[in-house]
Amino acid sequence: MPKEYQFLLAGLALGLLFGWLAGRRMSQAQAPLAEVETPPVAEPAAQAEGAGIKLVVNGNTVEVPPAAMAEVQAMIKEGQKTEAAKVLRDATGMNLAAAKSVVASLEKVLG
Repeated sequence: MPKEYQFLLAGLALGLLFGWLAGRRMSQAQAPLAEVETPPVAEPAAQAEGAGIKLVVNGNTVEVPPAAMAEVQAMIKEGQKTEAAKVLRDATGMNLAAAKSVVASLEKVLG
């Protein structure tokens, strides 16, 4: 057998050995799934009371008060998209272009 093949086989064997050892070490370091704690989930009624609706706009999380979101949804259903964007802008402080894009997305969702 040529020397090149011997080096290739030796390299493969060493690679497999080191990969197996690394995988074994990593699996021992991980905590079992049964011990991972999950955060408590609030009841939907508790979330609705006083909590705003969170939107992600351009990578930023914006909280919209429930009363303002209800007003925006009503305006969208009536076809008053520009006014809905202004209400959304006033409630959240986002710029008008972002508010218009949120209103356009809400219009698609509300149908």
